Amino acid sequence: MPVRFPLSRPVCALAMVALLSLPLSAQADPGREARLTVAQAYIEATLADLDVEAMVRTMYKPLLEEIRASGQEVSEEQEAKIDALYQDNMAEPLVDLMRAQDEIMADLFTLTQIEDLYAFYMTPSGRVVMQKLPQLTEAQMPQINELVMTRMDTMMPEIMEILELED
Repeated sequence: MPVRFPLSRPVCALAMVALLSLPLSAQADPGREARLTVAQAYIEATLADLDVEAMVRTMYKPLLEEIRASGQEVSEEQEAKIDALYQDNMAEPLVDLMRAQDEIMADLFTLTQIEDLYAFYMTPSGRVVMQKLPQLTEAQMPQINELVMTRMDTMMPEIMEILELED
């Protein structure tokens, strides 16, 4: 006579529900949870030190520089209004985007790599480097924009040609 375990079906059902509720990546990679935890800690530490307002300013400063370079004046009052507009519309979504990096980091990096990045950030030099990234971005953005603008004129016809050939 077979031995019956009355709780076996409910226990199996609960186990299946628990397993199916996990993201596929977690089912396939048991180490992902550890990477995700360290990535979340790293991101929260960087966000605590990040000057979000300065980061948002990097988004519109190149535009203002381009407008001024074309000869149009932008008053301090207009710039303050543009700053307020950007801060109101970009600061919170930017922080949300940065928080969402934890999943990406857990998928791209090994646990050791994330731990090393976090350890670097926790050093005085690491913190300074991360705090200065908005300034680096702001300093490079005009050159990046110019590169894109100058190259797109010659690249766009080729892109269109490529797309026409693939149709």
